Amino acid sequence: MWKIVDVSRGPAAAVTAAALSVVLIGAVPGTAYAYADSATGTVNTSGTALSVRSGPGTGYAAWRTVSDGSTVTLLCQTTGQSVTGTYGTTTLWDLLSNGGMVSDAYVHTGSDGQVVNSCAYVGAEPSSKTNPRSANGAIDWAFQRYRSTAYENLCLAFVAQAYGWGGSGWNTAEIGGDWESSHGYLNTSGIPPRGALVWYHNAVGSGHVAISLGEGKVIGTSVGGGVGVAGYLDHGSYRGWSVAYLPAAW
Repeated sequence: MWKIVDVSRGPAAAVTAAALSVVLIGAVPGTAYAYADSATGTVNTSGTALSVRSGPGTGYAAWRTVSDGSTVTLLCQTTGQSVTGTYGTTTLWDLLSNGGMVSDAYVHTGSDGQVVNSCAYVGAEPSSKTNPRSANGAIDWAFQRYRSTAYENLCLAFVAQAYGWGGSGWNTAEIGGDWESSHGYLNTSGIPPRGALVWYHNAVGSGHVAISLGEGKVIGTSVGGGVGVAGYLDHGSYRGWSVAYLPAAW
């Protein structure tokens, strides 16, 4: 069976190279397909601004909007809440280059199906210390505090509270990163998956930590003086990433 591109989304000439790379692959059950690393799309809402959300559903925080007709960059796609929009009904959600998500039902990509790689999520923390919130729940909590200055110099408390704890149980992010490293949880290769804790050294020795949004983006403190989104290598002295495991949290 072949995957068919729905050209009703626009002229056939508008079908992206990413979509064409998918349409020519025979759909064999159980086979993993490689999609593009990124793709561009056009927002089509027939006039209304489209909410950019912290997760794949309308229940997640809407932290900004993109206007109708805007060109957006898709970094990955994931499944979430079913939404009916300009291009029908879909459960696909697109992670944009600024870190937020929009329903693919309002984005013209040249295909009704997936056109970029699936969003990678970090593995579960050990069952001995399960976080009260999921990765998407933690990211939603963080986005609800977007641009807040209340957490400056409290990066470790910020990520612990995002995951539903009162505090991390560690005095500094440097201590936390050391623990993750010494216990084999710190990964120094690969882009941090969505929901991972991303660890850094800093000049004063206290370290820094943020939460990965996936595809090279993080949300955390100290981004322009408050909570914000940045590239995972924008903060100096990157150490690596770990599963969201906080063994001393309370």
